[in-house]
Amino acid sequence: MLDFNDLWLVRTNPGKTDRLKEFLENDIIAIGWSNLLDLHGMPKSTILTELSKNNYSCSNVTLGVINHFVNNIQVNDLCIIPYGDKVYIAKVTSEYYYNSTKVDDGYPHQRKVEFINKNHPISRASLPETVRKSLGAQNYVAHLKHRIDEFKAFLSETDPNNEHTDLHKVLIKLLPKAIDNIKNAMDSDDDQRKFIASVEVLRLLQKYE
Repeated sequence: MLDFNDLWLVRTNPGKTDRLKEFLENDIIAIGWSNLLDLHGMPKSTILTELSKNNYSCSNVTLGVINHFVNNIQVNDLCIIPYGDKVYIAKVTSEYYYNSTKVDDGYPHQRKVEFINKNHPISRASLPETVRKSLGAQNYVAHLKHRIDEFKAFLSETDPNNEHTDLHKVLIKLLPKAIDNIKNAMDSDDDQRKFIASVEVLRLLQKYE
């Protein structure tokens, strides 16, 4: 199962501009507030000062989002990235860094990530209800620590490397052949073979009544 330390919601619209394409192509997540310079190593109190100096909102929500992204997200944490009815999953692989080349584009505050399902986003509707409801938070970044257990259970059930998942898929593929074998046994001239097949059919019927 995918191992991770903490869980976050990260949105794809820094500066209110859709950047999913850039996120996927460059293996990054990012936030806006492009007038703020490099925030690396900056404590929450200093970030608040910088917000004020640059005429940004100094609300607890704004400060919390930026501080989460700069200081609280850690390497090996997992990010849930919703996009419409799709959800991407990314594992954080770098500390916060400032990309000055993206100031004009509005997303200079970045982190490197590894997208787990870049080419195969999962359906939002497939998520556990508690996790799905948590994605309704409107913040650019939100802490989902209280949903870690539910999300780990979900990943365990859907993990393609999970032995139980593989076994189920194998059995599904073998089902048509198994049915053919039972039919052949039923049509057999061997009375004992026919009797065993009949018992098996009756047993299955009783199980699924």
